[in-house]
Amino acid sequence: MELLGTGRDADVFALGPDRVLRRSRDGRSSEREAGLMRQLVDLGYPLPRVHSAAGPELVMDRVDGPTLGEALLIGAVDASHGAGLLAGLHRDLHDLAWPGAGPGECLVHLDLHPLNVILTASGPVLIDWTNARVGRAGLDVAVTVLVLVQVGLADDALREVLLPFTEEFAARAATPYAAELAEATAFRRANPHQTEDEAARFDEAVEITRRWA
Repeated sequence: MELLGTGRDADVFALGPDRVLRRSRDGRSSEREAGLMRQLVDLGYPLPRVHSAAGPELVMDRVDGPTLGEALLIGAVDASHGAGLLAGLHRDLHDLAWPGAGPGECLVHLDLHPLNVILTASGPVLIDWTNARVGRAGLDVAVTVLVLVQVGLADDALREVLLPFTEEFAARAATPYAAELAEATAFRRANPHQTEDEAARFDEAVEITRRWA
């Protein structure tokens, strides 16, 4: 199989022209994620259609196009437009009527950043639903801001693009997140896939995220 991409915890392989296989390297089951994705497709949210799930392997539609992150880095999308697009994906997800969500809760993605948004010819598509669960919308926004600030601080090549973009996103997000920042901080701190440079800038990233709340 042709390797199409490698993330921090999974690899994606081509299965012909129309499908891909994502294999988690830690062996976790993909079946809960697949069920959630099928529900979202039925609700009309933009994400790949799932064909099968077994153990750590998930087969889904192949989605072609650059990521929002790639488009931002080469200047094909400016910070204002990109921030509005990301804020819209948050809003549309959080507005869904989701089974099991209690008062003030919704479905949250918890990894909704530009590298997980693919810009297709028919519009943006959101991938990687591994962390998705019921929660408060502000938590989702807080995690997005914190992750992007942390990555931007840790990488000089990304800083000049990511930090202005993230500040714009924080200003345009429909949901305030200050009340959920402590939960977002604990969630992100527990992530085992941070780089050493990201971990070293964690406290600074939290302070900036708090300032933009």
